[in-house]
Amino acid sequence: MMQHRAMNGVAIATCARSSFDEREAEARLEMLEAASRIIHADSPWFALRVMTGREFVVQDALEVLGITSLVPQRKGPDLRRRHRVIPGVLQPVIYGYVLVQSDPSPSVLVAFKAVDNVIGVLGGAEKPMRLSASEVQRFQAMAKAGAYDWEQECGIVVKAGDKVRVKLFAYSGFDAEVITPNSKGKGDVVVSVNIFGRETPVTMPIAMLEKL
Repeated sequence: MMQHRAMNGVAIATCARSSFDEREAEARLEMLEAASRIIHADSPWFALRVMTGREFVVQDALEVLGITSLVPQRKGPDLRRRHRVIPGVLQPVIYGYVLVQSDPSPSVLVAFKAVDNVIGVLGGAEKPMRLSASEVQRFQAMAKAGAYDWEQECGIVVKAGDKVRVKLFAYSGFDAEVITPNSKGKGDVVVSVNIFGRETPVTMPIAMLEKL
């Protein structure tokens, strides 16, 4: 059974998924707190893989530790009820990820796993996938401008097996293969991204892709 305790307002997972005991978890949270004090404007960003639906909970926990984090948002699909259109609510552009600005040392990056609902750093603590501050700013600006809103048509149509390339986010420049087709030119698509020889399925806005 999962149990939790709190340190400085941040939940620490103490169930079997943790590879360290409670005392080590607290030490790693303290390390994150200390590392947050030496971050500057040009420090690199990383993508944390988190439990789907817990993105904002993780963001709040990181804020308590003083860590700069970001969950880019977009407007979700509109709902139609009895000839009425109910505007979509805000949701993460890509579920399951939180962007963080951090010291790049492996000991600091692996410490993020001490925060409840965090799975790990994309790419691993030893060879993480980095984003520059300018890349993150551009991604956030496009999200705010509505480029990734569900109802925003981008004119791209894909079918299963199509080869595409990711234009932004931590997967920027990576080639992928379409798993689920999208003939509407808007909304999401599931692609398989090859990361260091391992195929990883990711759901992302079709507007983030370009056909090869």
